[in-house]
Amino acid sequence: MNAIEDVKDSLAVQGLKKVLKKIEDAYSPNTLRAYRADFLEFIHFCEKRELSSIPANYESVALFVDANVDRGCSINFIKRKISAIASIHKFSRLPNPVQDIDVQLALRRMARKNGRINKQAYGLNKKLFDDLMQAAGNDIFGIRDRALLQLGYASLCRRHELVQLLAEDIKSNEDGSVLLHQRSGKTDTEKRGRWIYLPPDVWDYVRTWLEAANIKEGPILRGITRGGKVMSEAYGPGAINRTYKRLARRAGFDETLVAELSSHSTRVGAAQELLRSGASLLQVMQRGGWGLPQSVLKYVKNADMIYEYPTWRKKHFESTGQSSAIER
Repeated sequence: MNAIEDVKDSLAVQGLKKVLKKIEDAYSPNTLRAYRADFLEFIHFCEKRELSSIPANYESVALFVDANVDRGCSINFIKRKISAIASIHKFSRLPNPVQDIDVQLALRRMARKNGRINKQAYGLNKKLFDDLMQAAGNDIFGIRDRALLQLGYASLCRRHELVQLLAEDIKSNEDGSVLLHQRSGKTDTEKRGRWIYLPPDVWDYVRTWLEAANIKEGPILRGITRGGKVMSEAYGPGAINRTYKRLARRAGFDETLVAELSSHSTRVGAAQELLRSGASLLQVMQRGGWGLPQSVLKYVKNADMIYEYPTWRKKHFESTGQSSAIER
């Protein structure tokens, strides 16, 4: 049992539950989970020190910031927790302790003491993407992995959006391309959805997977048992990370680069390639479903820098006299 589960059903916890119930239809499940986890941690922190958490005073919040800094937490990680504290107070119609000058000073101390560069997934440029494609095998796993890579790169979907795409939401075009309806997304709070264009070459990989797996409806991307049986459940978002890293090791990438890859790498890399190809900021925003230009700029700021191949790639092919997978 972890520290958060040790928190008793106190008045503060009851107050949190009431607030989350109040806003559950206005915010996404991911946002609600984050609010719950972050504020429960704050409740636990306050109850250990016999401090009030709802309402909280500025001293409690400032102490909470300092404690997280001492733990070595990143700036964004701490800011997320403080944002949850501010939001729960706002929804409770209580004064916001985060606005107090002592809390603001604690946040400034945090930035000076524990500041660090925001860590971003390594963007898969087209060359690296092609190497991962070649690393996928010809069995059912490889067919699925190539469809995953193509779908992720062409759609720019986030990982939880990728695994929610459904086979029945595919609409064929006369030229061999398809439109794939994404029913909802992170920034689509009203669930209007958006149409994703998949060119013929991308659709070929996805169609090959659907036919091999005999998928006519339900999740497009699915797990596969060790025996090669395709599951009915959607592929887990966390499994996408492991798939990319597995393919990267098979392609001969150095572990330094493997560590930087994640399920976000196709989204980052595709956005950077769009920018390099001359797409406007608005076009990139539309393709990736971003609501704010600032969000896109964080993705594409290193577009030119990462285009060339990394110099730390693995050389384990050299001893056999073969060219490395990266250099093929």
